[in-house]
Amino acid sequence: MTSFWQDVRYSLRMIAKAPGFAAIAILTLALGIGANTTIFTWINSALLNPVPGLGNPSEIVALTEGKSGSFPLGFSYPDLEAMRDGQQSFAGITACNFARMSLTGKGKPQRVWGMLASANYFDVLGVRPILGRGFLPAEDEKPGGAPVAVISYRLWQTRFGASPDIVGEEIEINQHPYTIVGVTPAVFQGNLTGVRFEIWVPMMMEAQLLPQGDLLHDHHYFWLLAFGRLKPGVVPAQAQEEMTLRLKREVKNYPEEHKGHDSVTVYPLWRSPFGLNFFLATLLPMLMTIAGLVLLLACANVANLMLVRSVGRRREIAIRMSLGASRWRLVRQLLVESLMLALAGGAVAWLITLWTSGTIMKFLPATDFPLSLIVRADRTVLLATMVISVLTGVIFGILPALRTSSVAPVTVLKEDTGPRQVDCGRRASRAGWWWRKFRSRCCC
Repeated sequence: MTSFWQDVRYSLRMIAKAPGFAAIAILTLALGIGANTTIFTWINSALLNPVPGLGNPSEIVALTEGKSGSFPLGFSYPDLEAMRDGQQSFAGITACNFARMSLTGKGKPQRVWGMLASANYFDVLGVRPILGRGFLPAEDEKPGGAPVAVISYRLWQTRFGASPDIVGEEIEINQHPYTIVGVTPAVFQGNLTGVRFEIWVPMMMEAQLLPQGDLLHDHHYFWLLAFGRLKPGVVPAQAQEEMTLRLKREVKNYPEEHKGHDSVTVYPLWRSPFGLNFFLATLLPMLMTIAGLVLLLACANVANLMLVRSVGRRREIAIRMSLGASRWRLVRQLLVESLMLALAGGAVAWLITLWTSGTIMKFLPATDFPLSLIVRADRTVLLATMVISVLTGVIFGILPALRTSSVAPVTVLKEDTGPRQVDCGRRASRAGWWWRKFRSRCCC
């Protein structure tokens, strides 16, 4: 460990002696590493943690009608009931749909995006309101008989001034009275990746909120987005097989309505076809591949700089080897120097990531839909930055280190005493002769 810190101190001194080279190398690496860590931040937020605020999100899957690869379809309410009742693969299946809502009551009228959801919505997702409650099973039984609402933390803060007495207060949604029964946690904005909702109302109130009329008994309208929580030990393929078999019973009864979509596909949450992940699950891996190529080019450029710089250090390496330093010792020293440059580049890249991580929303098209992807450069991203920096240091440092340490000390030292050194000696002798002649004349 002592020799390692000696290598670190020596590497920092050598880097400080060449500030121009160090600045170019660090900036080149920072741009390459920063591109990778920025896109990894997007992947971490959109794919690894697609819906913040859920309990055990790895157990939650999305369900669609139709085969994998085809355009995803939702479910009709009768189809959902037929699959949900008596199934064995899920601890619970919930369904929802979004709608534009007009909110009145306290303050100015406001247009917000809300969601109709089945009564077990919050239970299946594992979301516990910070105030009040979610929906009760009884609020999923009688059409039009559950005029209650759960509001978002953001709406509670902005419209109701974070009033602690909000539970029980009455509001109007689409000119119908509703009673607020709960407030969601701040991190939860809905179960569709990158989409923010402000109000949740029970599914039984759909006739008041959707212009299509009574959809609870309609076999033709596939309007529900379904999600389920798998039971322990059940894999998505197993659940998909059971749900397809259960759907086929409905297909036999209503064959015309189910033409072309007589099966069920189960998606993990990060590949959910509902929300921004429908596009990001394909786009982000492609961007990560491109960023990886940019980093490899940066490594190649810095490796070339290191090779050019090593020419001026051949005498230093030769003398150290002549004094007994092993080749492994020199390789380690040069690799530590590369790692110092890479870690410095990683530190600059981390600052770049903090600045660019939120820019993903600027690539999305302008729309009145409430797109809001929560992107954070958290500890996972910091750890990834450190790992990428270390790997980068090894990649661009190993070849110059092996090349530089492979010199033959005798050959290098002989080169330093060759014609150039003899010529310098002759010039020194001539200078001494002129000096002696000048002194003799002055003395006379």
